Amino acid sequence: MPLIQISSGRGPQECQLAVGLFIASVLKTWPSASLVSSEGSAVVKISGQRLETLRSALISIPEGVKIVGGTRLWRAKSPFRPEHGRANWYFQVSLVDDAPQGSEEEILPRDLKFDTFRSPGKGGQNVNKVETGVRVTHKPSGLTASSTTARTQAENKKLALERLKQKMTGIVEDNKSKAERGLWRQHDLLVRGDPVQTFEGLEFKLVEP
Repeated sequence: MPLIQISSGRGPQECQLAVGLFIASVLKTWPSASLVSSEGSAVVKISGQRLETLRSALISIPEGVKIVGGTRLWRAKSPFRPEHGRANWYFQVSLVDDAPQGSEEEILPRDLKFDTFRSPGKGGQNVNKVETGVRVTHKPSGLTASSTTARTQAENKKLALERLKQKMTGIVEDNKSKAERGLWRQHDLLVRGDPVQTFEGLEFKLVEP
Protein backbone atom coordinates (compact mmCIF):
# COMPACT_ATOMS: atom_id res chain seq x y z
CA MET A 1 0.00 0.00 0.00
CA PRO A 2 1.22 3.57 -0.63
CA LEU A 3 2.75 5.41 2.29
CA ILE A 4 2.52 9.02 3.42
CA GLN A 5 4.53 10.77 6.11
CA ILE A 6 2.96 13.45 8.27
CA SER A 7 5.43 15.67 10.13
CA SER A 8 5.16 18.58 12.54
CA GLY A 9 8.46 19.86 11.16
CA ARG A 10 9.93 20.03 14.68
CA GLY A 11 7.15 22.49 15.49
CA PRO A 12 5.57 23.08 18.92
CA GLN A 13 2.93 20.94 20.61
CA GLU A 14 0.16 22.65 18.65
CA CYS A 15 1.69 21.46 15.35
CA GLN A 16 2.02 17.97 16.82
CA LEU A 17 -1.68 18.05 17.74
CA ALA A 18 -2.45 19.04 14.15
CA VAL A 19 -0.56 15.95 12.99
CA GLY A 20 -2.64 13.79 15.33
CA LEU A 21 -5.90 15.36 14.16
CA PHE A 22 -4.96 14.86 10.50
CA ILE A 23 -4.11 11.20 11.10
CA ALA A 24 -7.40 10.64 12.94
CA SER A 25 -9.22 12.22 9.99
CA VAL A 26 -7.45 9.96 7.47
CA LEU A 27 -8.16 6.81 9.49
CA LYS A 28 -11.81 7.80 9.84
CA THR A 29 -12.19 8.58 6.12
CA TRP A 30 -10.43 5.40 4.96
CA PRO A 31 -10.89 2.61 7.55
CA SER A 32 -8.46 0.36 5.64
CA ALA A 33 -5.66 2.89 6.15
CA SER A 34 -3.31 2.08 9.03
CA LEU A 35 -0.64 3.68 11.16
CA VAL A 36 2.72 2.10 10.27
CA SER A 37 4.98 3.92 12.73
CA SER A 38 5.12 7.12 14.73
CA GLU A 39 7.49 9.28 16.77
CA GLY A 40 6.84 11.44 19.78
CA SER A 41 3.34 10.17 20.47
CA ALA A 42 1.49 11.49 23.52
CA VAL A 43 -2.14 11.61 24.64
CA VAL A 44 -3.60 14.90 25.86
CA LYS A 45 -7.04 15.77 27.23
CA ILE A 46 -8.67 18.83 25.66
CA SER A 47 -12.28 19.92 26.20
CA GLY A 48 -13.11 16.46 27.55
CA GLN A 49 -11.56 14.72 24.55
CA ARG A 50 -8.54 12.43 24.61
CA LEU A 51 -6.44 13.44 21.60
CA GLU A 52 -3.06 12.28 20.36
CA THR A 53 -0.11 14.49 19.50
CA LEU A 54 2.73 13.20 17.30
CA ARG A 55 5.96 14.64 15.98
CA SER A 56 5.64 12.48 12.88
CA ALA A 57 4.04 9.32 11.57
CA LEU A 58 3.93 6.99 8.59
CA ILE A 59 0.52 5.87 7.33
CA SER A 60 -0.33 3.29 4.69
CA ILE A 61 -3.28 4.34 2.56
CA PRO A 62 -5.43 2.24 0.24
CA GLU A 63 -4.48 1.88 -3.41
CA GLY A 64 -6.20 4.50 -5.52
CA VAL A 65 -6.51 7.08 -2.76
CA LYS A 66 -5.07 10.39 -3.88
CA ILE A 67 -3.48 12.55 -1.19
CA VAL A 68 -1.55 15.57 -2.37
CA GLY A 69 1.79 16.20 -0.72
CA GLY A 70 2.55 19.62 0.70
CA THR A 71 2.09 21.93 3.67
CA ARG A 72 -1.17 21.92 5.63
CA LEU A 73 -2.45 24.68 7.91
CA TRP A 74 -4.49 24.13 11.05
CA ARG A 75 -6.15 27.31 12.31
CA ALA A 76 -7.11 27.21 15.96
CA LYS A 77 -6.46 28.98 19.24
CA SER A 78 -3.80 27.13 21.17
CA PRO A 79 -5.39 24.66 23.60
CA PHE A 80 -2.09 24.53 25.49
CA ARG A 81 -1.30 28.25 25.72
CA PRO A 82 -4.57 30.21 25.94
CA GLU A 83 -2.78 33.56 26.07
CA HIS A 84 -0.74 32.83 22.97
CA GLY A 85 -1.68 35.11 20.10
CA ARG A 86 -0.72 32.71 17.33
CA ALA A 87 -3.49 30.68 15.68
CA ASN A 88 -1.76 29.25 12.58
CA TRP A 89 -0.08 25.86 12.95
CA TYR A 90 1.62 24.12 10.05
CA PHE A 91 2.49 20.51 9.30
CA GLN A 92 3.80 18.63 6.28
CA VAL A 93 2.42 15.70 4.30
CA SER A 94 4.94 13.87 2.11
CA LEU A 95 4.43 11.01 -0.32
CA VAL A 96 6.75 8.08 0.34
CA ASP A 97 7.85 5.29 -1.98
CA ASP A 98 6.81 1.77 -1.03
CA ALA A 99 9.14 -0.17 1.24
CA PRO A 100 12.24 -1.60 -0.49
CA GLN A 101 11.71 -4.94 -2.17
CA GLY A 102 13.81 -8.07 -1.83
CA SER A 103 12.97 -9.69 1.48
CA GLU A 104 13.43 -13.41 2.04
CA GLU A 105 9.75 -14.09 1.40
CA GLU A 106 10.11 -12.62 -2.08
CA ILE A 107 12.86 -15.02 -3.21
CA LEU A 108 11.00 -17.15 -5.70
CA PRO A 109 12.39 -20.40 -7.15
CA ARG A 110 11.90 -19.13 -10.70
CA ASP A 111 14.20 -16.18 -9.90
CA LEU A 112 17.11 -18.44 -8.93
CA LYS A 113 19.84 -19.93 -11.09
CA PHE A 114 22.11 -22.65 -9.69
CA ASP A 115 25.54 -23.52 -11.11
CA THR A 116 27.82 -26.31 -9.94
CA PHE A 117 31.61 -26.53 -10.03
CA ARG A 118 34.42 -28.55 -8.59
CA SER A 119 35.34 -27.60 -5.05
CA PRO A 120 38.97 -26.49 -4.73
CA GLY A 121 39.29 -26.99 -0.97
CA LYS A 122 38.87 -29.68 1.64
CA GLY A 123 35.78 -31.83 1.48
CA GLY A 124 36.71 -35.47 1.30
CA GLN A 125 37.13 -37.86 -1.58
CA ASN A 126 34.72 -36.02 -3.88
CA VAL A 127 36.86 -32.88 -4.04
CA ASN A 128 38.08 -32.10 -7.58
CA LYS A 129 36.34 -35.26 -8.84
CA VAL A 130 32.68 -34.20 -8.92
CA GLU A 131 31.03 -30.80 -8.97
CA THR A 132 30.06 -30.41 -5.32
CA GLY A 133 30.45 -26.63 -5.20
CA VAL A 134 27.28 -24.63 -5.81
CA ARG A 135 26.74 -21.00 -6.84
CA VAL A 136 23.26 -19.45 -6.72
CA THR A 137 22.29 -16.27 -8.56
CA HIS A 138 19.22 -14.18 -7.86
CA LYS A 139 18.40 -13.13 -11.42
CA PRO A 140 16.33 -9.99 -10.71
CA SER A 141 19.03 -8.41 -8.52
CA GLY A 142 22.17 -10.12 -9.83
CA LEU A 143 23.27 -11.05 -6.31
CA THR A 144 25.22 -14.29 -5.96
CA ALA A 145 26.37 -16.60 -3.17
CA SER A 146 28.26 -19.87 -3.20
CA SER A 147 29.38 -22.72 -1.00
CA THR A 148 32.14 -25.30 -1.27
CA THR A 149 32.49 -26.26 2.39
CA ALA A 150 30.11 -29.22 2.46
CA ARG A 151 30.85 -32.69 1.08
CA THR A 152 27.78 -32.97 -1.12
CA GLN A 153 26.18 -30.83 -3.78
CA ALA A 154 22.84 -30.87 -1.95
CA GLU A 155 24.40 -29.55 1.26
CA ASN A 156 26.30 -26.84 -0.61
CA LYS A 157 23.13 -25.83 -2.44
CA LYS A 158 21.38 -25.36 0.88
CA LEU A 159 24.29 -23.34 2.31
CA ALA A 160 24.56 -21.16 -0.80
CA LEU A 161 20.86 -20.35 -0.63
CA GLU A 162 21.09 -19.45 3.06
CA ARG A 163 24.01 -17.11 2.32
CA LEU A 164 22.06 -15.47 -0.50
CA LYS A 165 19.11 -14.87 1.83
CA GLN A 166 21.42 -13.35 4.45
CA LYS A 167 23.00 -11.08 1.84
CA MET A 168 19.61 -9.92 0.54
CA THR A 169 18.28 -9.36 4.05
CA GLY A 170 21.32 -7.20 4.83
CA ILE A 171 20.72 -5.07 1.75
CA VAL A 172 17.02 -4.66 2.57
CA GLU A 173 17.79 -3.60 6.14
CA ASP A 174 20.41 -1.14 4.88
CA ASN A 175 17.90 0.33 2.41
CA LYS A 176 15.31 0.65 5.17
CA SER A 177 17.80 2.46 7.39
CA LYS A 178 18.66 4.87 4.58
CA ALA A 179 14.97 5.44 3.89
CA GLU A 180 14.29 6.16 7.57
CA ARG A 181 17.18 8.65 7.68
CA GLY A 182 15.78 10.31 4.58
CA LEU A 183 12.34 10.57 6.14
CA TRP A 184 13.78 12.10 9.30
CA ARG A 185 15.52 14.77 7.23
CA GLN A 186 12.11 15.73 5.83
CA HIS A 187 11.26 17.15 9.25
CA ASP A 188 13.37 20.16 8.26
CA LEU A 189 11.64 20.65 4.90
CA LEU A 190 8.39 22.11 6.24
CA VAL A 191 7.52 25.31 4.40
CA ARG A 192 5.24 27.56 6.43
CA GLY A 193 2.86 29.39 4.16
CA ASP A 194 0.91 28.67 0.96
CA PRO A 195 -0.80 25.53 2.33
CA VAL A 196 -2.48 23.07 -0.02
CA GLN A 197 -5.23 22.53 2.57
CA THR A 198 -6.52 24.43 5.59
CA PHE A 199 -8.38 22.99 8.58
CA GLU A 200 -10.10 24.74 11.47
CA GLY A 201 -10.83 23.98 15.11
CA LEU A 202 -10.69 20.77 17.11
CA GLU A 203 -13.32 19.41 14.72
CA PHE A 204 -10.57 19.66 12.11
CA LYS A 205 -13.03 20.92 9.53
CA LEU A 206 -11.65 21.31 6.03
CA VAL A 207 -11.94 24.88 4.77
CA GLU A 208 -13.09 24.89 1.17
CA PRO A 209 -10.92 27.10 -1.08
